[in-house]
Amino acid sequence: MATLMALSLCVLLLSLPVCSLSRPLSHSSPSSSFKVALIHRDSPYSPIHDPSASPSDLFRLSAKFSISRIRHLRSVLTGKSSLSKFESEVKVGPFEYLMRIGIGTPAELQWLIADTGSDLTWTQCLPCFNCFEQKAPIFDPKSSSTYRSLNCSSTLCQALTNDRECGVSSCQYHYEYQDGSATSGKLSTESFTFETPKSTLSSLKPSISAIPSSSPSTSPIKSTASATFSNDQGTGAIIKDLGFGCSSSTTGTFGKNGEAGLVGLGGGPLSLISQLGNSISNKFSYCLASRHDKNATSVLNFGENANISGLNVSSTPIMNFENFPTFYFLNLSDISVGEKRLGIPTGTFDLTPSGDGGFFIDSGTTMTLLPIDAVRLLLDEFNDIIDFPSIVNPPSPFEICYIVPDSSNITGLPDITFHFSGDADWKMGPSNIFYPLHENVICPVIVNSPAAGPSIFGNWQQQNTVVEYDLGEKRLSFAPADCRSYREL
Repeated sequence: MATLMALSLCVLLLSLPVCSLSRPLSHSSPSSSFKVALIHRDSPYSPIHDPSASPSDLFRLSAKFSISRIRHLRSVLTGKSSLSKFESEVKVGPFEYLMRIGIGTPAELQWLIADTGSDLTWTQCLPCFNCFEQKAPIFDPKSSSTYRSLNCSSTLCQALTNDRECGVSSCQYHYEYQDGSATSGKLSTESFTFETPKSTLSSLKPSISAIPSSSPSTSPIKSTASATFSNDQGTGAIIKDLGFGCSSSTTGTFGKNGEAGLVGLGGGPLSLISQLGNSISNKFSYCLASRHDKNATSVLNFGENANISGLNVSSTPIMNFENFPTFYFLNLSDISVGEKRLGIPTGTFDLTPSGDGGFFIDSGTTMTLLPIDAVRLLLDEFNDIIDFPSIVNPPSPFEICYIVPDSSNITGLPDITFHFSGDADWKMGPSNIFYPLHENVICPVIVNSPAAGPSIFGNWQQQNTVVEYDLGEKRLSFAPADCRSYREL
């Protein structure tokens, strides 16, 4: 896999007219590249890092959220809830990855959740009639020279489908959760600053939990390309006229995890990726560092910088379903343990007309969740070839756990391979299959999906793999990588 030399990113200005959402994806316009740091919530760089929490406690929290998340996603797919109506049956809970982003001009830095299973980007705004307490000051549109609210005739507002309310001159949105949490406000556009990983990490090192109040300074210089550049080394990218939800009322359990909102990385028309469109060649990629390495940081790439190539790269089609544009569905045909195929029946992972089933890749879910029959085949094969004894009554949601001499140094465990269409084989070693729950206990991070729920390829299996999403070609590519040094920070 090719490794790119470290970038010294200048400020990149991208003008993104909202009417571009109505155009088909293509590669006709020049592409721009930038990258940002993805900070896992348990990282020392995270605003909610808790050094006293044990690894097993942290992972159990992730496991619990994985189950809650898949129940929510099933409700969306079966029509019991609707992303187009911005309703969710999952309780607001632990997220996985954060991005630090500057909003407005001058930029105000905020921590936002990064989520490939969501489309709308939103943050709290003043005046805020009912908002949760956040560490950074709440964004004030009046302090920004680039903020504007959208009217109901705008393309972005039309993308809200059934859940838009039109005031005298603005498009209102509402996002409601089953546990009583909700966020609502104006659909608007603003300039968003995406600072480089190097800039993010260097500013956090003096005080891990501190969020600097200073905003990046820029001095744009016109170039011959369609973009405008700055000579300020390492500042990042500024994206103009990005559609987002400016929340004036946020109630419930938000804000307990340090976030001020969310960045939608899904495939729907409101997402960051769809809005950027041709300007980033309709593609992004990430490389999730191993969470065993506490000081490692993951990277999210946009545009040509997201390209991966080499002999180890595999590609499989992204399957598009008109009713579910947010999710990145893949065609999984079988799984192997070692060299042995499990022979999972054809159709096991298909999405049915009623919205049951399906298989998609997700950055916001830790565990991989599969239908019970597939999990049984997998665990039966594990039991046949793993010599370690299993424990009685493994903690939920694990199906089985093994007693080992040292969970940090394991031998005698098999690799497994997920076989996708296009002869794309995703092979992973024991560190991507088992979690060291205790010093002498390991558990497979692959569990049963709730009845008739979708199957999800979680982020634990994606660690130390660079994953490229090409929405223009409708293709997902992946290759093994050392994400600690991937495209140097």
